[in-house]
Amino acid sequence: MIYSKILKDLGGKIAGIQLEGHSPKDLGSKGENLLCAGVSTLVQSAHSYLASQDSLETEEKREGYLRFLVKKDQRAGYQSLLSMVAFGLESLKNSHSAAISIHDEIIKG
Repeated sequence: MIYSKILKDLGGKIAGIQLEGHSPKDLGSKGENLLCAGVSTLVQSAHSYLASQDSLETEEKREGYLRFLVKKDQRAGYQSLLSMVAFGLESLKNSHSAAISIHDEIIKG
């Protein structure tokens, strides 16, 4: 199961994304799982772009886990990008509801 969180600040802006877990093996083995590839491409592309713009406040990456937050003073400028990622995750969930969960989490700061 892929567990995703849309991290929002107290003002309701999307502040970042958190992903944890893996897509079930019945959807394909490692390297062949289309749901895993779709989620990874969507979120890692946004993460890489934000990192290239020096716009990340924090990031944590390890096998099966990614969490990043956009700098507070830059969040407003990246709402379209972050909303597109959230929309993409929701679209993938609509196709594979048993394999991915999405929750909002309010963060301080």
